Amino acid sequence: MLIAKNEEVLKMTEKLGILAIGHGSRLQYNKEVVTQIADYIAQKHADVVVRAGFMENSEPTLDEAIAAFSGTGVTKIAAVPVFLASGIHITKDIPGILNLDENGCGALSVDGNEVPLCYAKPLGADELIADLVYKRVEEAL
Repeated sequence: MLIAKNEEVLKMTEKLGILAIGHGSRLQYNKEVVTQIADYIAQKHADVVVRAGFMENSEPTLDEAIAAFSGTGVTKIAAVPVFLASGIHITKDIPGILNLDENGCGALSVDGNEVPLCYAKPLGADELIADLVYKRVEEAL
């Protein structure tokens, strides 16, 4: 029972940060899509700190988005590429920027603290994506 209570206390003191990573574009609309997705996550999960950052051509950059976790109290961060499929950015560029190990793990410095970082997979093939594609077809007809 004492172990269960300790685990509950630990969970209560943990605060998740999500870094939503977009490709970036000179077209403002592309930035707005990733930012809106990050906002939806934040609205649905009020206890989570969500920041969006971009690889290129858009701001905030990944470094700026990471810096924006300052003062939030996050104790762990999940970086998720808001990309449909894996490519060079997913497999090489982002892991290099975030200094991830071969397991997709690393750490970031936030407010002088080392915060564990885990790297999620891109959106990929998923029934939810298929449902969204079909919804877009219905909207077009």
